[in-house]
Amino acid sequence: MTRFWLIILRIVCIIQILIAVFQCLSSFAGLVLNGEFIFLLQSIAFAFIAILPIMTFNISNNYFPDKIIEGKPKKNFNRIFLINFLLLSFLFGFVFQNFKDYRNAVKLSHEFSVATKYGPPSSYLISVIIFCAMLIFHFCILYGHYWMRRYINNNANRKQFDFEMQDETDK
Repeated sequence: MTRFWLIILRIVCIIQILIAVFQCLSSFAGLVLNGEFIFLLQSIAFAFIAILPIMTFNISNNYFPDKIIEGKPKKNFNRIFLINFLLLSFLFGFVFQNFKDYRNAVKLSHEFSVATKYGPPSSYLISVIIFCAMLIFHFCILYGHYWMRRYINNNANRKQFDFEMQDETDK
């Protein structure tokens, strides 16, 4: 089951990286075009969201079976994990704002649909779907980090030394 979970986690991480980098670049483009400070904060937040799946690849490739995460990698991992845990509120805010925008577009389209066949723009619905998927993937990645750390610590604590195993066979 662990290999299957790692494969699914890696697929989710790749999709999350692609979405987060695209959102980061679009926020950065908004910063350049509009010059508003909020776009800088958004691009930094999306950059941190893109770093978390990269850390997942690093941990699964270098530490996963039974090597304990220690020192500077552990410190960096814990910081990125906490920052991304706080960024859940940021993603929830985007989901709610995009849902509100979509709902307002639907209401507006119903007002204008009496005379013409006007429907809400599909870009609002696509934005809601993208941010909902991003939020779900973020939860999956955070749980994947928790699961990997617990699995690594259990394997490292359970690991026995060779001389201990020889003493048990001699008895």
